[in-house]
Amino acid sequence: MLEDTLVVWTTEFGRTPFNENPDKAGREHHNRVFSSWIAGGGVKAGTTYGESDEYGIEVGKDMVHFHDFHATLLHLLGMDHKRLTYRYSGRDFRLADVAGEVVKGILA
Repeated sequence: MLEDTLVVWTTEFGRTPFNENPDKAGREHHNRVFSSWIAGGGVKAGTTYGESDEYGIEVGKDMVHFHDFHATLLHLLGMDHKRLTYRYSGRDFRLADVAGEVVKGILA
C-alpha cells in the first residue's frame, strides 16, 4: 500500500527539552529546526536527511527550507511545482514559492 500512498507527519516548530532561561519553566520553541516524517509514495525507505545542532536550535547539516519540503511533496504527488507558476501584479508565485527545489536525496 505504501507504494501508492504518501504519509506525511510534520510539526510547525522545534522544541528543546529545556528553557535557556533557568527562571522560566517549560521548553522553548524554535522555528528554524523541526522534524518531519514522510514514508511511501516514492520516498527512499530508512532515509534520514538533515540534522540539527546538539541543542536542536539551529540547522547542523543538510538544511531543507519549507519551500523545498513543499516542492518535494508536490513532486512525490506527481506534480511539477514549477509548472504551477502564475504571475500576479508583476511577480511570479507558486505553491512552493519561486525558491523551492525538490530534495532529491530522499527520493527512491
